[in-house]
Amino acid sequence: MTGARPVIGIVGNDVPRQLVLAGGAIPHRLTGSWSGPIDPEARDLLGAADAVAARILTEVRAGRAQCDALVVCADSQAHVRLFSVLRATSPDLPLHLLDLPRSASAAARRFARFQLARLATFVSDVTGQVIDVPALASAARTERELGDALRRLRERRRAVPSRCLGSVALQAYLDASRLDPATAAARIDQAQSEVPAGAVRVHATGSNHPDAAAYRVLEEQGCTVVSEDHDTGDQAWLGVAVDGIDVDETIERLIDAHFDRIGAPPVASSAARAGLTRDEATASGAEVVAGLIRELDEAPAWDIPDQAALLGERGVALRLRTRVRPGDELQAAGDLAREITEGAASR
Repeated sequence: MTGARPVIGIVGNDVPRQLVLAGGAIPHRLTGSWSGPIDPEARDLLGAADAVAARILTEVRAGRAQCDALVVCADSQAHVRLFSVLRATSPDLPLHLLDLPRSASAAARRFARFQLARLATFVSDVTGQVIDVPALASAARTERELGDALRRLRERRRAVPSRCLGSVALQAYLDASRLDPATAAARIDQAQSEVPAGAVRVHATGSNHPDAAAYRVLEEQGCTVVSEDHDTGDQAWLGVAVDGIDVDETIERLIDAHFDRIGAPPVASSAARAGLTRDEATASGAEVVAGLIRELDEAPAWDIPDQAALLGERGVALRLRTRVRPGDELQAAGDLAREITEGAASR
């Protein structure tokens, strides 16, 4: 084991933390990075896939993930490829694929029920701890405390003037996704900072941000990211918990919570995604919506026409850099920041 409690790594945004915590493990999300190294063999094994997935594979194969087991969500083709490669090349790593459906129906609920029950069994097999009602209730209490902290952070970011830089907030989100709930809540409450007067309020869309480096580039050049619709920030499945009289009912309520979400671009309709972008940008008072879309992470680009139409109705500019190649990510963020600030200055 990596520590006093087993650590279960998570790739993707579909794992209910409450189940992992109730099984006696600490959930630890692996997100990769904007600019980390990519092992050539990892790149070749994955084939045509998002560079961030290749960086995660590089990290796992090098033994730097520091996890006792790994759950991979089937929420993108890159993640499915990653699972297949790890299953073939890392036989000693306890590995599980979580494949949750996206649209609610009787058949989808049956499949989701099976998937979460299998996830619970996997977690218990790793930790040796049975998931029961008292454990689920305890996990729910602490995870809700994290949810309360996250709401306070969103309020600080969206205040006028904002009371927390987006880069500070995003780093707190990423840290929280790798910590037990009590420590995670404290980390979220620490996320406070001064925001320069006159900074352009930006809502981030496009590819998710595996680290806060691109946010820092934007903010060094006169922006502040007040909200986002990608799944490592505001849309990360953190702080969500449910109650049930038994394990089966708790799983049913977690299925409800799953279907209540709008998923990432690969698994949600462009209309739903665009509506989310518009609503979140409006709620945060964003002046501009901006996104970086990585090469071979094509799904966010499918949303652009619908996003442009809905944002245009609100008079909000949409600024994008698409097909950003590995190694060019932070340069693209700098170019995007200059476009945003020059546009704001000309108004």
